[in-house]
Amino acid sequence: MVNPYFWGKEAIGVEVADRERKEMVDRWWEFVCPSERGSDDPMINPFADGAPGIMEGLGCCEKVIVTVAERDILRERGRLYHKRLVNSGWKGRAELYETEGEDHVFHIFDPDCDKARTLIKRLASFINQR
Repeated sequence: MVNPYFWGKEAIGVEVADRERKEMVDRWWEFVCPSERGSDDPMINPFADGAPGIMEGLGCCEKVIVTVAERDILRERGRLYHKRLVNSGWKGRAELYETEGEDHVFHIFDPDCDKARTLIKRLASFINQR
């Protein structure tokens, strides 16, 4: 999962202090997927009531890497997903990789920067591990 886009109504982590960006993401989601559940729709909040279990769909996976970026407002959601996966009883291996000083999907906007190259190398290394 590269910079996963998970969200929720209840602010966590940096979202608590950064109300402006929290509200911006809330509005984006409401525009993209209007629903009665808002940011607690299971399509964006894997921990909302009615969302599939965290291990659902991971039956054939032996390992998962979750990458986050330090300045990404969505960072805490990726970290939370990793933490809950590790503590879920899932028998696979889960890793968390954080890129310092960058924001959401920085590697797409500047694929030739050193940190993007490092991220891609880390992903390739993870995929090639046995």
